[in-house]
Formats: sequence, C-alpha cells, structure tokens
Amino acid sequence: MAIVGAAPAGYASTAFVDAILADVNGAIVTASDAAIARGLGLFGTPPSDAPIRTVDVGRLVEAWLIEQEAARLQIQPSPPEVEEAWQTVAGRMGGMDALRRWLDRVGLDEAWVKKLVEAELRWRRFIDVRFRAFVFVPEEDVTKAIGPGPHAPEVREKTVDALREDATARELAAWLTEARARATIRTTDAEKAGLPLPFPLPTPAGGPETTPR
Repeated sequence: MAIVGAAPAGYASTAFVDAILADVNGAIVTASDAAIARGLGLFGTPPSDAPIRTVDVGRLVEAWLIEQEAARLQIQPSPPEVEEAWQTVAGRMGGMDALRRWLDRVGLDEAWVKKLVEAELRWRRFIDVRFRAFVFVPEEDVTKAIGPGPHAPEVREKTVDALREDATARELAAWLTEARARATIRTTDAEKAGLPLPFPLPTPAGGPETTPR
C-alpha cells in the first residue's frame, strides 16, 4: 500500500494551511509534500524557495506512480536502510537535532516525514532493479562517446556511467508515459500561478536560512 501523501492524525492542527495539488490513483499530492521534497532533496528535487510550479507537481506525480508500483512489487527497504537514509538527511541539515528543530518549528510530524524518506528509498530501488540493472553499454557506444583510445580507466568508467544513466532515464521516461496513461490522475492546477511554499525550508548545514518568497 502506498504511504506517500498521507498526513498523520491530528495534522490539521499544525500552524500552516496545506493545499492539495493532485490525486494519483487515490494518493494525494500536497504542497507540503513538494516543500519537504525540496527541503530534504527527495525524488531528485533540487532545493529552492521559489513558488511551486507545474514541474514540481509533475515530478511528485511521477514519484507517486513509481512508489505505488514499487509497493505492488513489494520493493521494501529494510529498517536499517531507512534509518541510514534518515541519518543522511539529518546530516545535510547539520544533525538530527537541527532536523528535529525544523520539524518542530514548522509543525511537521517526524514519523510522516520519515515515511517520505522511506518512499524515496523505494523510488530509488525501483529505478535500480527495474531499469538500471538491465542496461548494457556496448563498447562501440563508449568508443563513439570518447573517441579511440587509449584512455585512462577513470575516463572510461565515467563515460560508461553517463551512458548507463542516459539509457536508464530513457527507459524510465517510456515507462512513466505508459504508467500515466493507465493511471487516474487529477490535478487541481493550484500551482498554475505559482504557489508559495507552505513553510520555510530547513537550513542546510553551513547555509543561510531559506524562507518562502
């Protein structure tokens, strides 16, 4: 069962007003999901305090589709893997105490946010086992990309990695096109004019505080 987009009991009592952005097969995408994804760097989302736009909603819709398929295939990270990912997220914020201070300040439930981190692990694992693991990079493609040798091993390795990622992205994009066609997706268009973030983003370790514009 997908867990993304599900707010905890009592969530309505938090200090900010959330906004529904989309419904993906019954799973709700909210503005707080978009803000958390930006603040913690989840689902390939770059950090930014700019208003939420259509591209942000599209990225989360795709993440929800992948997470749902990963759950169907019973792709599940282990508790130690989830904890390691949670510690990694905290490290980017300057430690667990700093992360928890941010959660308290903006009124977010730690267990819910941690579930989003767990969902991202399923998202990454699905891409790995469904696409990246099956990509084969022919030697002729490597030669075409970097030219005839000799080349340092690290140059060849980086080229192979780049070609593998390109192929993975193409396969994933094709799968997402089909998944979108099969899914029931409804968007509210709340982001059309640029939707402000519902709360300030966390401050990265050593960085200036980020607040919504």
